[in-house]
Amino acid sequence: MRGPTRRELLLTAAGAAAAGAIGEAIAGVAAPAARASTSSAKAPLSVPDQLQELITVEMLLLYCYQHVLASSILSPRARRTVAPFVAHEQAHIHALERELTARGGHIPSPPASPTAANHALAQRKVGGRLGQLRGDLDAIRLLLTTEQVTIGVYSAALTTIGQPTLIELLCQMMANDAQHDAMLGLLLPPGKIASAVPYGLVQGLQ
Repeated sequence: MRGPTRRELLLTAAGAAAAGAIGEAIAGVAAPAARASTSSAKAPLSVPDQLQELITVEMLLLYCYQHVLASSILSPRARRTVAPFVAHEQAHIHALERELTARGGHIPSPPASPTAANHALAQRKVGGRLGQLRGDLDAIRLLLTTEQVTIGVYSAALTTIGQPTLIELLCQMMANDAQHDAMLGLLLPPGKIASAVPYGLVQGLQ
């Protein structure tokens, strides 16, 4: 009897991520009164503000992928793994922009330069800087951490957004980024699924 393939394992992990995100979102929608009664709690961002935040972090992630892929720092194996992620992030951004535009929000601008991207990475406490990566593993670690930060922004948004269709969309994109997280993790030593996907649910870095 054969064991599960890597694709099956990654799909299982992504499904668990989406299920966990939906559960968190339902919990956030079900208890608004409890949150409102906590005097120390911050007021949640509006939906347009949350969409702007998601677009901003997705644009940063896309910029990092494009910058790393434009260099010669990645190994052939890493390049084959990472290259398809660019189209995924572009699709995320376009979908979020449609939702933001429909709500009258202003679409943020992507990083204008590696310096601007590095400033944004520092603000989000991501280690490593574009233009200063010393090798393949440095690049993978920067991309992995930026993916985890992006997942964290999705996870936070899902606890307060109460619109079912938008929750579904965000869960789909968060699950896709969780797949990226796992596949990037497999590029790091020891290259095993148990290390790349240590938990059944993902929350990212917040």
